[in-house]
Amino acid sequence: MILKLEFGEDKKFETDLHHRVNQYFEAGGGRSKSGDWRLYLKTGVIFALFVASYVLLVFVAQSIWQGLLLVTLLGLCTALIGFNVAHDAGHKSFAKRPWVNQAMAATMDLVGGSSYLWFWKHVVIHHRYVNITGYDTDIDLGFLGRLSPHQERLPFHRWQHIYLWFVYGFLAIQWEFLADFKKIILGRIGGHGFSRPTSWDLTVFIVGRVAFFTWALLFPWLFHPWYAVIFFYGVGVLVLGGSLSIVFQIPHCVAESEFPLPNPDTGRMENAWSVHQSNVTVDYARRNPLAGWLFGGLNFHKEHHLFPTISHIHYPAIAGIVEQTCRDHGLAYREHRSFSSGIAAHYRWLREMGREDRFSK
Repeated sequence: MILKLEFGEDKKFETDLHHRVNQYFEAGGGRSKSGDWRLYLKTGVIFALFVASYVLLVFVAQSIWQGLLLVTLLGLCTALIGFNVAHDAGHKSFAKRPWVNQAMAATMDLVGGSSYLWFWKHVVIHHRYVNITGYDTDIDLGFLGRLSPHQERLPFHRWQHIYLWFVYGFLAIQWEFLADFKKIILGRIGGHGFSRPTSWDLTVFIVGRVAFFTWALLFPWLFHPWYAVIFFYGVGVLVLGGSLSIVFQIPHCVAESEFPLPNPDTGRMENAWSVHQSNVTVDYARRNPLAGWLFGGLNFHKEHHLFPTISHIHYPAIAGIVEQTCRDHGLAYREHRSFSSGIAAHYRWLREMGREDRFSK
């Protein structure tokens, strides 16, 4: 099953932080930590844009330029569903009622992913072992790239700061056609074993994948030549894969983050879990409301990793609490001032990891 790794036992920071954040919610008259009307309104807007862009692409677009504009919007809307709806629901923070979270998490299946596999890969593995080489599968690109200083460097990695941006776009295609099926067949995600989906979970996976291929490929073939469908599908899925990868990579794979390893003598991590989460996660564009709206609060990534079951609509309010508590306990609060500076930091990290004379394994 999931690889086991113990963390440090000093929970002073975690206890103090949770106390302060709980005080914030209690001071608001016992406000819910789940989503509210703001999240539900945003969900409606995103799905309306998704449906509108799809309908216009299939039935209205008359030129390649109109098609490219609409399929780019469609790919971005698909990413927004992942950032804002499926992500919160997968962490059970979209709503108070479990069935609502399950239904909203399944939107990931409708747009080509798997809510079941994502729960294991992201919620269980990544959130438990973020940035720990050999444990966190999100920083493992295999031979394609080197994201951690503890991974083997291959000669062609010297150019990864150029080519990986294109590879990111193709990751969504891999999930849709290969990777998810392979994980279910093998019952493994990286070095971790997991319970294969059965019963309802397997039904959601199969129905979701059939529904996705139907609206993404089969239905458009009724109205357009197959080569046009394949072309626009390719553009849309590249936009999706690139968007997802960049938003999730820049909080972790930058020089400002840390890549600690277990103590070779004890086999344990030196820091407690919450301290570890703080040290390996970097915020970006915290003061940009548009970024927070679009990225589902993932720009408040430290807050998300410390409080994954709190809806992202609350992150701007608790970010100041998290920052002050970090400083009170002697922990650095690292952030990039803008989205573009976060992208630049990730670019520099990719270049650094590709250099032969740096961070050898």
